[in-house]
Amino acid sequence: MWTVALSQLRARRRRYASVVLAVLIGTMFLAASFLVASTAQATLRTTLGSVYAGADLVIQPEDDPETSADASGPPPGQRLAALAGTPETPGALARLDDVAEAWAPTPGFAEAAAPGGGTPRPAAVIPAPAHPDLLGVRAVAGALPDPADARGVAVDEETARALGVGVGDELPLTGEPTRAPVRATVTGLTSVSPDPMLSSQAQVWASRPVAQDLAPDGQVPYTTAVLLRLAPGADREAVAEAAARALHDDGVPAAVQTPDQAVRDQLASLSGGTDLLGWVLGGFALLALVVTALVIANTFQVPVAQRTRELALLRAVGAEARQVRGAVLLEAVATGLTGAVAGVVLAVGLTAAVVAVARGALGADALTLGVDWLPLAGAVALGTAVAAVAALGPARAATRVAPVQALRPVDEAPVRSRVGLVRAGLGLLLAVGGAALMWWGAWGSAFAAALGGGVLSFLGVLLLARLFVPGAVRAAAVLARPAGVPGRLAGLNAVRHRRRTAATASALLIGTTLVALVLTGGRTAQIRLDALLDEEYPVDLVVSVPAGGDLAAATRALGAVDGVGSVAAASPVGATVNGSPAYAVEADALRSVVAALPDGQDRALGDGASVLVPAWAGATTEVVVDGRVSGLASVRGSGLTTGVFLTPETAEWVRRHGVAADAGTASDAAGPAAEDQAVAGLVLVAAADDVSVNRLQEMSAALTAAAGAGASIVDGGAAERAVYAQIIDALLWIVVGLLAVSVLIALIGVANTLSLSVIERTRENALLRALGLTRGGLRGMIAVEAVLVAGVAAVLGCGLGVLYGWAGSQLVLGQLVAQLGEDRALVWPEVPWAELALVVAVAAVAGLLASLAPAGRAARLSPVEGLATV
Repeated sequence: MWTVALSQLRARRRRYASVVLAVLIGTMFLAASFLVASTAQATLRTTLGSVYAGADLVIQPEDDPETSADASGPPPGQRLAALAGTPETPGALARLDDVAEAWAPTPGFAEAAAPGGGTPRPAAVIPAPAHPDLLGVRAVAGALPDPADARGVAVDEETARALGVGVGDELPLTGEPTRAPVRATVTGLTSVSPDPMLSSQAQVWASRPVAQDLAPDGQVPYTTAVLLRLAPGADREAVAEAAARALHDDGVPAAVQTPDQAVRDQLASLSGGTDLLGWVLGGFALLALVVTALVIANTFQVPVAQRTRELALLRAVGAEARQVRGAVLLEAVATGLTGAVAGVVLAVGLTAAVVAVARGALGADALTLGVDWLPLAGAVALGTAVAAVAALGPARAATRVAPVQALRPVDEAPVRSRVGLVRAGLGLLLAVGGAALMWWGAWGSAFAAALGGGVLSFLGVLLLARLFVPGAVRAAAVLARPAGVPGRLAGLNAVRHRRRTAATASALLIGTTLVALVLTGGRTAQIRLDALLDEEYPVDLVVSVPAGGDLAAATRALGAVDGVGSVAAASPVGATVNGSPAYAVEADALRSVVAALPDGQDRALGDGASVLVPAWAGATTEVVVDGRVSGLASVRGSGLTTGVFLTPETAEWVRRHGVAADAGTASDAAGPAAEDQAVAGLVLVAAADDVSVNRLQEMSAALTAAAGAGASIVDGGAAERAVYAQIIDALLWIVVGLLAVSVLIALIGVANTLSLSVIERTRENALLRALGLTRGGLRGMIAVEAVLVAGVAAVLGCGLGVLYGWAGSQLVLGQLVAQLGEDRALVWPEVPWAELALVVAVAAVAGLLASLAPAGRAARLSPVEGLATV
């Protein structure tokens, strides 16, 4: 049978070309989905995880009641910094066995100015580690400073270009206004760190003496993480256990993780504690796997079924049933392996091209192609296996009947036959039962149940396609009546040959369902994520105006800066009972700079006895104004850290009607209030549009310059918003590329099944020609039938895709919606009507194009030759 299989592959190359193409396209789609996942991880490592990229272990503080604003004792960030220590006085973590360095990034703030003068830039000053790899940036010129260098610093290349400094130049750095500038020497230039906490400022990597000279008196080092670099050959798990014991002994609530785990947890914290990216990408890969299997199986079964007579003839001349099945299996493995390998190679090239285009179009320099070869090898194995399995069913059907019976033409089983009823019953059971399981899983956030139910329900839909697709095409054929006889014949063919119509529509039904699913789910997720970012980072930037400055003039100047949408002046009026400063802002101005808040909180913002507070605050926040204290309703904005904001009217109400604060409360509130007199106030800034990462430094420099000497940016979520938005946009670009592949899958599927349908109808078409149908009429009949089937399949697929996208949105975004304060019961989908209409139009055009070649072949065949075909 090996000889038979090889001879078939050589003699029937055109027949197997469609199968190879189907395997190629399907495997390419699956491989591309794996590449999206690995690219997302690589991108996260170079953006959110850039700080951790060179570390072997990362230690981050965990959420704990002791970290709340009114807790006593130093916060975990300070205790972590102490456990790391410095090169001169290493802490407990640095003294662990096999730890080469424990580095705690403890950022300070300064202003960097050009040597010849000019507008200074706000800068984050971070002590450099002994191992440069821990920084997560690379030196593009010179080198990072030695930690003990008395004057050495390195700056990012964008800041160096803006200030006009290079390696060896002097760089004046000003910390506290009362101190003389530190005249540092630039030892190197680095790439710009995509870390969200640093992207809006100049980045200065300083030696420890320079960092100490710039630090305010009495400042206690604070860090958000400790990065451990291990000695060569160290056991990472053993060091992690030892670090966890050291943290426990010191009572510091912190987690010891690998860099990848730290990145995923950081993203999960954004999405309400859910690994949103893992769910989305994992679900997309599994969905792609199912779609790949269905497309390959649907395409491969038709040519094998066409060989039923040929296989029966082999049995009639002496071949055993197992030999026939073996020959078909060999053919399937050969064609499947060829198409799968080619598909993976093309997927790598396609994804690399999409990443390159997205990087240039979005300015997303951190977007990084990631290639994980193990899943790609799995895609090759899957494509080969699916092709083999898809060939076994028809081969077994051909070998279960007697050779003489198989040589006779086989009529299509009617819908009301026993086989048709069993098929319909099974399809109905899978469709209804799977849909119920899918929604149950989506409602309860049961990922496996929701995905499994979705797969089962879609398989049921495909089994039922022979029932509803021909009827839908027949109904749509009313639109083809102006085409005359070809239009009426196309409608009749759709009903008369149900199997053929359903087979032609299945590939496009799969493709358009997937397109609509991703478009609906993606649009819904994008809008929900935008809402989450609005809540997480309600104010873009907060500019501090120094004492003696004119707050009103600074506010007007900031409002005129290019890219600024609205501004609001905030004057210090008091403090909360636990010491956080309180500022007064006009209600309308406050609402204009705060991003949309959920659950009607935007209506309460600035009205009555309410106050905008950080996320840690409870339902009521007690504010002290001139020794009087009152509880105000909290409107929470997660990303705020500067203080709390209320209206002047509310502050006056507290001053007049609040109760007298006791001595302890007044003392706690007086300290911060007195310290706040060192500044004239704050200006809250809302950007006109989403600011890109590449513009943040420029915009921050423009704002501080406009606000006057000594002004600095002290808060705001613009940097975090920009990085998250850039990642989401970049991934959506990649998904758009995959959608283009899914449209190609549909086009190839329609072309394949339509070609086979024309071959099957050779005698029928010849008879129509003999009865007077012209070549143009025959071509028109096939074209109209293809457009009708493609259009109906696209409309049905879009409807199914919206339903599946809705269920997927409920599954993935349900917890996120609850975090936004909305009803957990339902996530309403955002249906992209314009895009879906375009999908239907493209599908109709694709059907027309797919019909050209088979219609041309059918028209070229003379009636006599066609009637003579066996």
